[in-house]
Amino acid sequence: MFSFQAVSIVNIDKINVTDDDQVQQGEVSLDVSGASGNTDTQATSLGGRFQWNNQSTQFIVLKYDYAKSSGIKNTDKTFLHYRYINNAKEKITWESFFQLQDDEFKLLKLRTLLGVGYRVNLSTDNKKSHSRIGIGMFYSREEQEDSLLTIDELVRANIYFTYHFKVNKNVNFLSTTYYQPDIEQFSDYRALEQLSFEFNFSKDLLYFVSLDIGYDNRPVNGLEKGDTSYKSGITYRF
Repeated sequence: MFSFQAVSIVNIDKINVTDDDQVQQGEVSLDVSGASGNTDTQATSLGGRFQWNNQSTQFIVLKYDYAKSSGIKNTDKTFLHYRYINNAKEKITWESFFQLQDDEFKLLKLRTLLGVGYRVNLSTDNKKSHSRIGIGMFYSREEQEDSLLTIDELVRANIYFTYHFKVNKNVNFLSTTYYQPDIEQFSDYRALEQLSFEFNFSKDLLYFVSLDIGYDNRPVNGLEKGDTSYKSGITYRF
């Protein structure tokens, strides 16, 4: 895996509202990799999503990533996200969310988000593809684990675009783009592009490959501005 860490955006929209009429849905994802010999590495990524559909849609996303290289830990981060979407199957709807996040190797002790926004379904009757755009804002509080124990509080705009294309009955392509500027200083912004393919083994089991390209033009503590990573794994849906 190639990765240099800087950006705190996490894509949750690819596991968002579906056209499925199930009242409850869920999925668990697992990615485990390693090597020994000249290179000794171990990495584990575990995630879960639980969703409730009715007049509204609510879901919770949980993720944990851990990795070592030559016996030295180099990744340890957790993520929790809750979202409420009102009238989820309408063309225009509103949403609210709450998020907690930490990342030891970005010196992020705790990141707390509270946000609201509108989302517009741009899809037509074409069943092979669908897309949506969202715009809103969120309050962010970040506790940095540096020598000064820095605490940053600000409000960011949250603009995103998602596109989902059904290549065939067993292959899906997904793209999600986020742009999050500070509403008081638009020159301070974060951005993320995530591209992924999903390959369905069955109705409940799939294999995924994803590429994340992120950018933070004002990273804290001298960290790199860019963040690029890729991963693959399996997902079980229920």
